[in-house]
Amino acid sequence: MTDLSTIAERFYDRYAYPDWLRSHSRLVGAIGALLANARAAAGDPIDVDGVMLAAFLHDIGRSPLLAGDPREHNELSALILAAEGLPACVEPARRHAIYTVLDPGAAPRTMEEKLVYIADRRGGMRIQTIEDRAKDTAARHPKHAGEVARAVPIALAIEREVFAGLPFSPAELAAHVEVPG
Repeated sequence: MTDLSTIAERFYDRYAYPDWLRSHSRLVGAIGALLANARAAAGDPIDVDGVMLAAFLHDIGRSPLLAGDPREHNELSALILAAEGLPACVEPARRHAIYTVLDPGAAPRTMEEKLVYIADRRGGMRIQTIEDRAKDTAARHPKHAGEVARAVPIALAIEREVFAGLPFSPAELAAHVEVPG
């Protein structure tokens, strides 16, 4: 993970991530790394490095350098990651926002995309349940509270799929995550 977290740190510097975004992105990256490695160990054909880097960089579209751009941050993230030559990161970043599951054309499809989605659903500024993270998101974005609430049951179903067959449960996630930096 060190090499990929070091690469991510360079992007954090280049895109002027504020401290809160660095902390959040490191946590989501650590959760994504754990889940990707666990799915690979369970026998799934996972692009572990792609998932890890996508999880570390999923919110690059929130860079203050993009302030004023009216597009959704996940769409901006996908565009930036494509322009930066990181194709394995593009779709996981595009499909990571909580509400994407409400649109069949934007919902995570592959296990790699689902891993990044769940890493972000469980990692705010600390490891949380999907429900608690959704409440925090709805409080920050009250006009989207209805969409967030409708997304929770779908996110929980994806979480069950992601954790199926792993040697730890969602409730045990925090005990297994090591956050870099």
